[in-house]
Amino acid sequence: MAIEAAAMTATRPIPGPRVVQATPDIRPRAGHDLLAGVDKVLGRLAQPGDSTGLADDLRTALARTAALGDSCRIRPQCDGVRLAADLLLAGEVVDAHAILVRMQAELADRQRR
Repeated sequence: MAIEAAAMTATRPIPGPRVVQATPDIRPRAGHDLLAGVDKVLGRLAQPGDSTGLADDLRTALARTAALGDSCRIRPQCDGVRLAADLLLAGEVVDAHAILVRMQAELADRQRR
């Protein structure tokens, strides 16, 4: 009977508060898809030949960026890429190239932060 009384009085310790670790954010940085689109277009601009479809590639990158909800976080870069796409449609390849080089540098800088 003494054993039963000792077993009944022994209780488990009350557990302490749970430590919940935050889930790491594994999403790509804002502008990742836009940077990929700009890199693709700049690579094709450097090659001699036809430059048709480049504005469509930029618009596709802008659409992907908007779909991910990133366009509000990188609005100046989106505006620059949009302007470059319009310039490509107008045949102003040199001006579009200059804008895209600048947007590429700004987006790459955001990826390193």
